[in-house]
Amino acid sequence: MATNGYDAIIVGAGFGGATTAALMAKRGMKVLLLEQNAKAGGKAMAFSKGAYTYTAWMVCCAPTVDNHFETVLNELGMRERVELVAPGIQGSTFKNSKGEWVVGPQDPTPDPNNIFDWLEVPEEARADALTLLADLTLMPPEEIAKLDDISYAEWLGRYKINKGLYSFLIGPVADGCFMVPVDALAASEAVGTIQQVFLRGGGVFAKGGIGTVAEAFAESVKINGGDVIMKTKVDRIIVDNGQVTGVMADGKTYNAPIVISNAGIQPTVLKLVGEQHFDKSYVNYVKGLVPTLAMIGVRYFLNKEVITKVPYGTLFTTETPWTMERWIKAKDGKNMPEDITVWYEVPSNYDPKAAPPGHQIVLTGIWSPCDPEMSTEQHEIWWKKIDEMMFKVFPAMEAAIELREGYSTTDVSKLTRDSVLPGLGGECIGLSQVIGQAGAYKPSAKTPIQGLFYVGCDAAGTGIGVHQAIDSGMKVAKIVQQYHLMHEATIS
Repeated sequence: MATNGYDAIIVGAGFGGATTAALMAKRGMKVLLLEQNAKAGGKAMAFSKGAYTYTAWMVCCAPTVDNHFETVLNELGMRERVELVAPGIQGSTFKNSKGEWVVGPQDPTPDPNNIFDWLEVPEEARADALTLLADLTLMPPEEIAKLDDISYAEWLGRYKINKGLYSFLIGPVADGCFMVPVDALAASEAVGTIQQVFLRGGGVFAKGGIGTVAEAFAESVKINGGDVIMKTKVDRIIVDNGQVTGVMADGKTYNAPIVISNAGIQPTVLKLVGEQHFDKSYVNYVKGLVPTLAMIGVRYFLNKEVITKVPYGTLFTTETPWTMERWIKAKDGKNMPEDITVWYEVPSNYDPKAAPPGHQIVLTGIWSPCDPEMSTEQHEIWWKKIDEMMFKVFPAMEAAIELREGYSTTDVSKLTRDSVLPGLGGECIGLSQVIGQAGAYKPSAKTPIQGLFYVGCDAAGTGIGVHQAIDSGMKVAKIVQQYHLMHEATIS
């Protein structure tokens, strides 16, 4: 059974798909947004359990000033629908040479010397450290664009800096933003994105979970005359003679000359469309694309407030930055380092209604392989490592636990991305911003099939996680709207 036609169909209401659908509907296109889950948000979906509200997994957004959340909400007239918050403090915690875990300076614009004291940068090394920070903060876009072909590790290696500052610029800053080893991460992507955070701040959240922003985008689609259908999984994108004609979902056919997939490049090509509709060289290119690593973590529901004030933070040491070699040794869980970088979020420290009075939920995340077929026993190795790290930094936490709940790569894949290649599907972000896939090498939003586009962290955008997805959504909305108008004007 075929439904009435649309100008465009968007597959998936993650932040990329929801952004594109909302903007195109607002600008006059007739759109259909299809989502397999009960609500929008993708990997940043908002959840609730009893009196607790939180994001499915650890999510921290940036930049704070002039961010895309506000830009899109303002255009949609939905700014009052979401309450964004930016507490301006964070709890990055560094293990110093004495073995003490010390929280970094809390000033919104701290004196560099306070940061250097915290990271044990010796006096004689501070001039070089300041030079690095100045270059990182002030490098012009045309110079950043020249760094596509070198790694962030190689770029940092041009400066004489101590291990404390080096580990800070990787662990809390790069590892959590990009989910890829420092010696694979494209320096252009690292410098450009970190520069935004240094100049415009970080740590943006939304009361009720950042997923409420995507929910507002989806609501706007309906307000502006489009259709949104939740709990509907797209089974196939229909292609006829090199042109998309619609999609099939739950036994129904939905017609449109434009389809925008937020399902990921690899699932789109290899499953939703099918290899037979693409040139073999393009299929091989798609199969060779490298995703980010996964984030696996534990949610701790606590009967008292253990972590006060700070909404999020990172635990790191001079030994925690991941390189490709260290990761390859550790990824099976058998040769894990003594200390690893852990990210944590405390929703009730930016949204008092996120937990019952006197209680707390703490979300955590670390790197893990992105194989959704990992067993519970394999996941438990990583979950126990999180316990170990969190309990030695926050010793009161263990006794306060009412419920401990692990999340895994299996959960990520079930909710957000089909596994179409061995060992992949549970990735944290999507395609990684590695050398050869970032900057000028970023995959195009336009596919070889007429009318088929990608959106989300796999194409067109730049930045950190959710912000990158919205960046892609804004750009793809413009590209598709222009494509639509040109075809309307030239084709009878």
